[in-house]
Amino acid sequence: MVEAEIRMDPARGGLEPYGKMEPMPPAPSLPIPRYPFGGPVDPSPEALWQEIDNLVPSSLSILLPALNEEDGVEAVMKRISTTLHRKGLSYSVYLLDGQSTDQTRAVAMKLGAEVFVQSGHGKGSAFREFVPKIKEDFAVLLDSDGTYPPEAIPELVAALKDESPVVLGSRLRGSIDEGAMSGLNYAGNVLLSRFASVLFATPISDVCSGMWAFVSDRLKSLNLTATGFDLEADIFAECALRGIPILEIPIRYDRRIGEPKLHLKEGFRIALALLKKRLRSSSPRTVERRALWGRWFGPARESA
Repeated sequence: MVEAEIRMDPARGGLEPYGKMEPMPPAPSLPIPRYPFGGPVDPSPEALWQEIDNLVPSSLSILLPALNEEDGVEAVMKRISTTLHRKGLSYSVYLLDGQSTDQTRAVAMKLGAEVFVQSGHGKGSAFREFVPKIKEDFAVLLDSDGTYPPEAIPELVAALKDESPVVLGSRLRGSIDEGAMSGLNYAGNVLLSRFASVLFATPISDVCSGMWAFVSDRLKSLNLTATGFDLEADIFAECALRGIPILEIPIRYDRRIGEPKLHLKEGFRIALALLKKRLRSSSPRTVERRALWGRWFGPARESA
């Protein structure tokens, strides 16, 4: 390009170039990419909503059944806070209180838990009463006596998927701290688990474990009937009857904080509850037979 001198032209009232200017050479033509932002746009709205859902963090409710467990609740909640804050998880802790007479509720509220006082009695009753109130996406059931590791919560929740909507923390596949479980209790847990596995034709290694994780919607679909310490066995039985898979993850089991409440006689009650649940359940053949009876005799009853 030839330089041009630019001067003020009073007659034109502006700037006028003096000299000869050569035109700018044309810019080289570049091919325009078909997808300038990295790839084709998926026309499916489902894919778009899936991406949006992935941006929204899932919420978690941690359920702590308790009856006069002020020391255990304090230790467990502090470990929950330390673990989940480090992981950046969004969660809420709910104390399911069985009408405690010590400082259990006060301790839990001081450490940030919401307190729910059950109207009835028994661990199973408290759990069943609270389940319909769950608003979070996932739920974790955890005993409040310090025996189960809150540090395992992220692993259990991460394992929750469509194909594994229920996750069990198995003590018998993991490790048991010295003195945490007597030889008699260990043998009883093994026998109960084998009995449940045979009775419902569904293998389970630790049917009485007090640490479970759920997709909340699937938990709400269970027709639980337990009132006491048979809660965990009832959860297993309902999952087995409904064909809901249970994924097992090994966990550590520690010594209890405070006095033990589960005695040998509870093992017999749990076995009896499993047996009753199985006998009352309808086999596929029974359901089919009832459907036939309804078709055969239903119209006659309506016309009578």
